[in-house]
Amino acid sequence: MDKVVILFSTYNNERTIEPCLRSCMGQNYKDLHIVIADDGSDDRTVEVIRTLSAGSSVPVTVLELPHGERGVARVKAVEEANRLGAEYILVLDSDMILAEHLIQQSIDFFDDHQDIGALVIPEEAYSEADNFYSKVKVFERNVINNAGETLGKRSIEAARFWRMSAYESTGGFNAEQIAFEEIQPTLRYIESGGVIRRAVFTRVYHDEKKVYLQDVLRKKAYYFSVMDRTMSSEEGGLRKALERWYFFRPVLYTWGNLKSYIRHPLLTVGMLWMYTCLTVIGVAAVLKGGNRHSGDLAKADKA
Repeated sequence: MDKVVILFSTYNNERTIEPCLRSCMGQNYKDLHIVIADDGSDDRTVEVIRTLSAGSSVPVTVLELPHGERGVARVKAVEEANRLGAEYILVLDSDMILAEHLIQQSIDFFDDHQDIGALVIPEEAYSEADNFYSKVKVFERNVINNAGETLGKRSIEAARFWRMSAYESTGGFNAEQIAFEEIQPTLRYIESGGVIRRAVFTRVYHDEKKVYLQDVLRKKAYYFSVMDRTMSSEEGGLRKALERWYFFRPVLYTWGNLKSYIRHPLLTVGMLWMYTCLTVIGVAAVLKGGNRHSGDLAKADKA
């Protein structure tokens, strides 16, 4: 039986970690290990994890790291998975819940499709909050995930379930990339001729929690402010970013999603306004980054 390692990072997630971890420990797959890289939590996150995993039939390894960036924690978790001899890795966020039998069904799919190197796991978003932009965020996430088995050329979905050999062939996560680092191995693998499919036979449930528009804008503004690190370290980084910019995503214009817009006009308007605001913030960040690099080049020329 092939060894599978589920890995994810945490940071001050004591209130949300339980359903994620329970769904991982409840999988019906024998050779399974869970690796959690804690990014320097200062609440009870690690204590909660240790309490939940005590006595579990699925071994759980907790890496207690100093607080840094999510990418660093993920790289450390992958390194531990390698040390454990993982033949497959499943990369999660700590606010995700696995569907029953996800691991076994995915391994069965890999066994039946030897040419597939990785799987995108469709996300079904939800939130217990009932304010408008929490509903908009759930709607938007489900629109993005309303696609078929084949990954589109301008998809923004990151593969989460990898054959370890396929993942390593991409170079893996770049710990220096803070923004949009999650999708880069997927893009590199596809560009190298690798095959990735969407696992339409299963799903993960993604808790969007309670959010307001300013929360989304603030979070993305930070990511955009450091996006130049990702674009400059990837071949054709700017082109890839522009091809996948909000309004350029083909999945938004599928017939199924067009019907969703008709059924939910207010949520559609909220999504379009959110995309418009994010576009303004993103363009400003890209221009600022370009000006900063121009200034650095000018200083270098004078030196």
